[in-house]
Amino acid sequence: MKTTITTLALGFLTIATGIAQDANTIISDMVTAIGGKQYYYNLGDVTYDIEYINPVTPIHFKGKETYVFDGELSSGIYSKHSLLAPDGGKVVEGYDGKDAWVKINDKLITEEKPNGVARFLRKTNYYWFSMLFKLQDAGVNLTHAGTKKVEGRDYDLIKMTFGDKVGDAQDTYVLYVNQKTKLIDQFLFTVIGFGVKDPFLMKLHYETVNGIRIPTERTYTEANWEGDIIGKQWTTTYWTNIKFGTKPAKTLFTK
Repeated sequence: MKTTITTLALGFLTIATGIAQDANTIISDMVTAIGGKQYYYNLGDVTYDIEYINPVTPIHFKGKETYVFDGELSSGIYSKHSLLAPDGGKVVEGYDGKDAWVKINDKLITEEKPNGVARFLRKTNYYWFSMLFKLQDAGVNLTHAGTKKVEGRDYDLIKMTFGDKVGDAQDTYVLYVNQKTKLIDQFLFTVIGFGVKDPFLMKLHYETVNGIRIPTERTYTEANWEGDIIGKQWTTTYWTNIKFGTKPAKTLFTK
């Protein structure tokens, strides 16, 4: 009986390990398909124009964002920022790798709430841009969750969760990896930082810049965990004028 139990346990371990390896292999192939993790980080930094339009809330911001990959330094300079300057004005946010800060119309803001918004956006927007290359980071848990056909295309479903103390919030994702192109065409995600446990469905539209395939247009709406669309309106983010290797001054990110 002991031998039988041991054999069954080893068999289960083999199956579980195989599933985990399958998920990691699928994501590794995806990262290769979009340009390669090392090549991406070797570019050093990125700057681009951004416009985010949420007709539901509504939230609208428009400006320029800059990131340095080493240390995840982050800057945002906005001509429109409905969260922090609803009546108009210039908003500047920064993150130096440890602390976030914000200026509104050239005045440094000390209140906790606007600084919290700045921290959320600086870290979240960097993550959105680099997300596909960060799926192999330590503390990211990947599990193969089956396959599904969507609009005639075959997908591997990869469930993604985060270990304790990884990031500011531990969200859950389900990635739809196109079996033919290896690209993530869409994914489900939560926004625990804002108390949202029901998923949104994000759809990605790619362009190639400097050998990197980037989802330069992203749209999302409410959905369920089966991937069925529930929302009536879509939130859209546009990334344009993308430039890598601009070598921004470190003072851009410091208070």
